[in-house]
This record gives sequence, structure tokens and C-alpha cells, in this order.
Amino acid sequence: MASDPSTNAGPSRASPSSGTDLPSQGSSRTAPQSVTPEQYIHIRLEQDSWKPHPLSPEEIQDIRQQCSKLFTDSLRRHAYVGILKAQPVTTAEQRERLALVVHKYEVDAIKTYISYHLIFWRIFRFHDLPMEILSNIIRFVVWSAPSPQIGIRWRLHLTWVSRYLRHAAISDPTLWNAIWFRDNPPFERSLAFVERSRTCPLDLRINDTPTRRFTDQEVCALLKALTPHLHHVRMLIILFEDWEPILSVLKWLNDYGREGLRPLTMERFEIHRTGNPYLWPGLAWRGTKFDPVDHSVSLYALFGGRHVSELKYFTMSGVYIDWVNTPSLENLTALDLRRIPLELCPSLPRFREILASSPMLTKLSLDGAGPASNTTVNTYPAINLPHLHTLVLANFVASFTKSILSHFTASNVRDLTIMNFKGLGYGPFYEIMIGRFQKVKLLTLHTTTCPIDILPVMIKWLGSMPLLAYARLSALERDILQAFLFDPDTIKVHPDLPPSLRASFRIVEDFTSTDLAVPPTEALESVRPKPHIVSPRLNVLEVQMIPPDVFGEFVLARKLCGVPIRKTYMSQTMAINFAPPAFADMKENIDTLIPVVGFGAKTQEEEELLNEP
Repeated sequence: MASDPSTNAGPSRASPSSGTDLPSQGSSRTAPQSVTPEQYIHIRLEQDSWKPHPLSPEEIQDIRQQCSKLFTDSLRRHAYVGILKAQPVTTAEQRERLALVVHKYEVDAIKTYISYHLIFWRIFRFHDLPMEILSNIIRFVVWSAPSPQIGIRWRLHLTWVSRYLRHAAISDPTLWNAIWFRDNPPFERSLAFVERSRTCPLDLRINDTPTRRFTDQEVCALLKALTPHLHHVRMLIILFEDWEPILSVLKWLNDYGREGLRPLTMERFEIHRTGNPYLWPGLAWRGTKFDPVDHSVSLYALFGGRHVSELKYFTMSGVYIDWVNTPSLENLTALDLRRIPLELCPSLPRFREILASSPMLTKLSLDGAGPASNTTVNTYPAINLPHLHTLVLANFVASFTKSILSHFTASNVRDLTIMNFKGLGYGPFYEIMIGRFQKVKLLTLHTTTCPIDILPVMIKWLGSMPLLAYARLSALERDILQAFLFDPDTIKVHPDLPPSLRASFRIVEDFTSTDLAVPPTEALESVRPKPHIVSPRLNVLEVQMIPPDVFGEFVLARKLCGVPIRKTYMSQTMAINFAPPAFADMKENIDTLIPVVGFGAKTQEEEELLNEP
């Protein structure tokens, strides 16, 4: 065996303290008291008694010698790990013993490397860096923050290190132009960020905090301070619970446009009212008419009726505007309407005008909002949206769903979401969906039911999306999950499904009507294995709020049908509802089970599927 590198390395004043282990990098074992490298760095910093001060030539030379020794030791330990891993092993006992030794030296190598970096920066010639390189370093630090809150803190910390670093940070307006107003009124910190951004395009987010709701007076004062900068706001996202600050924002934008001030360059506008969805100005709620305080007018044209040609992303949730006199809603790439009563939504001709004038639309989200018409018979020609990749349909009564789909075609949708379609009467909707979105690769089903009378239609619809590979499933039961266990051509359950699981899913095959046909296309036939089954490519799931017994049976059934689930992202709340034996059985039928990603974040598989040509 090669000599142990630790025998050639004498004690160092900078050597890491023992007693704190790190996770093995590549070995199969982890020490009981393991910490991540990031945690170890913080531990070392807390234990380090060194204080920054002007260094003497002797101290600089001493630090250089320490760094040289630590760097050499780190390389030697990594090389020794490689030698150990290359050694042949013939028994399980040898493999176990070798894994422990490898882990020990991997940990030593990482500790030594961390110690080297912590000491090296004491003599790094930071002030000698050219300003353009320093600016790139600072941007990398700021935009690598794992959350907006931490990003705000890091930007502030950079200005506290030294005069040189403060000057470099404040001189770069791109470090300050993304601003989330999380401080308390009068928002001194956030407004200082606005000033530091100078004329750089601003990305602003203003919302109530978990601990308080901003008053109308506080919001009005903030909007007044932002008025001189409104012309270079690139993105504006507003979230308030109360009507009064929402109306103040709409009035502010309306007044700015009507006064003929500098043209706006806004590319993205979102406004969300997060409060009571049944509370609307001038309408009665629980027998009492609601009138916003100090707001006699509640209907405004967006931007005062001025055209903002740069606007591409538009979201309105729980709010309404003067749709007729808002000309900016054209050439959109994203249209997102949510929680708006139909009588306050854009009229059907206006809605169609918005779609027709946005041929490059890539996202259309209609959540309890759409054209102000419930006409079941459409006499208008369908509008083609060839670039639409993401479609969200949610919270519609059954009679309205088919009408919405009749107004547009979108053959290239890849990401489809169906939410809160519960109860009877949705058969005609799913029937018109058959063969309509054959390129869907990602499907979201949330709080959606499948009564037995529409199960054949549901099977045909799912079967008409042969490229489906990723499904987000939430709050579902056996009634809809069983559709993934059928042959979409014969409407018969897969022959390999055992009687026990057929009984668990209460599968019924004696349907009154099974004459629905999937449009014959080469795409459908080219990807199906024999025997056929719904979604043969489906191998990644993202799940939450599904009963443990139901999900366990579902992944087992897919595995027995020859189409196992490769990876599952599961919410923590769902995972803890599993009994230990049931959890172990479920994991046996899934190759990889990992916690669900954070809200709004996309998994690696999602990104890959959406970016596929």
C-alpha cells in the first residue's frame, strides 16, 4: 500500500481541528457527526481568533508558507484517495474497511483545502484587482444568493467591508436594480437601492409582509417617491390584500399615463389582490355593499390608456381594469388572468382581440377568469397560437370549459395544467381535448375528479398525449389515477394488473360507450410499446396531498404494467403521512425518491423537457 500522506505532513498552525466530520465525497458511508463543507467553514470561522490588521513582511511570509504547505497537503491527500480507490477488493469485509479509510482521507483532504482558502485570503491583493474584474466578482456573489432575503443582506454586507469595496459596489447600478420592498415604511433601504440603480432598468416587487399589511397612506407615499423612476421600471409586481392600496397603484399608473410624462418601458406587469375573492367595489358582500375608503373611482384604464409597446408579460389576479381603453395588451408573450368575476372580465371580442394580436404568446393562464361570455356555441373562427407552450385552465364550471377551448388552437403546448375541475359535467371538455395537445410533455392535475361516466373519455384524452413524461399530481384519488392503467385503444385495463389492484382501484370495464377514437397520427403509433398503456413515457412524478395507500398502489401498478416510475419528488407533508412499512414498500417501486423542490423552482427534468426541440 502507498505511504500514508499524513505521516509526511507535520503539524501546522493552520491545520483543521479534529472532532468535526464532513460528508464523504463519493464514498458510500458518512460519519455519524457529519456536517456539510459550508457548515464546516462557519465552524472554522467561529473558532478562528485571527483579527484583520495591517500585516508585517514577516507575517506575510509566514502566511505564504502555511498556504504552500496546506495546498501541497491537500493535493497529496486527494492523490492518496485515488490510490486507495484503485486497490482491488474481493470480499465485503475488505470493501467495508476500505470505504472507512477512503472516507477518512477524503474528509482530511476537504478540511485541509478549506483551511488553505480561509488563510490564503488574508494576503490576497484584493485592492490590486482591476475594477471591471472586481465588479464581476461582486455580481457573482450577489446573484448567487439562494433567496431574495439573503441577496439583500449580501449586498449590504459588501458595502461594509472597506471603502474600496463599498465604492465598487455602489458604483455598479446593476447590483441594486432588483428590489423587493421588504423593509418597513418609509422604505428607506429600498429607496436607497432605487437611487443607487440610477437609470438602470428597475425590477420592483412590492407586497404586504407576513407580519403586517401596508396601509393606503403608506403605499401612496411610496408611489410618490417612485414616480420619478417609473419611466425606467422594467418589471413591476404588486401583491396587496386590501382593495385600497390596489386602487392607489392603478390610479398612480393611470395618472402617470394621462399626464403625458416620459414614455414607459415596462416589460412585465403583475398585480395581485390576495384578499377576499368575493369582495368587489360597488357589489354587496353578505348583504352589505362594499365601497373602498377614499376611492370613489375603481375602474381605470391601464397606464391611462397610453400604449406601452414593450409590455410582454401581463398578470391580473383578483383585480379588474377598463379593458376596452387599455391598448397595451397586444404582442404579449404571457397572459395570466385569475380570480375575476366573468362580468368584470374582458368581453369576448376584446379577449379574442388580445389573443389575435399576440401571435408570439407562449403562456396562457386562465384561473377562474376568461372572456365575459358563457356562450356554448361559438360562431367565431379559432385563433391559432403556434408558439403557446404553457396552458393553465383552472376553476371553471363545466359549462364554460368547452367554450374557452373553442376560441383558440395551440398544437405546440408542452406544459398543460388542469386544476379544480371537480364533479359532473366535464365530459364534453375532456372530449374536445382528445388529440388537441399531442405534444404535451408535462401535465399538472390538481384537485380534479373523474366520475365513472367520463372515465373512457379521460383515458382517451390521456392516451392522446403519448409524449407525456413528467406529471405533477396533487390532491387526487383512485378515480382519476386508474385512467393511467388502461389501454387507450381498447379502453381495457392493462392485462398485467393483478386482481388485487383492480379491486383496490375499483376498476370497471363495462362502459356504456367506448366508441371514442383517437385521431390516427404517426406520432401516436411510433412511441407505444406492446401492450399499449396510457402515457408509456411517464417516468417522473411530482406529488403532494395524495393518500399514502393510493400512491403506493399507483406506483406498484405502473411497475407491474411495465412502465415503472423512475423518479418521484414528494412533499414533506405527504412523506410523513406514510407508515414506515408502507413507505419502504413504496420506495421499492421507485428508483429515486427525493424531497419536492421549492415553490416556483423547476426540477432538472422539467427544464430539460421544456428545452427539448
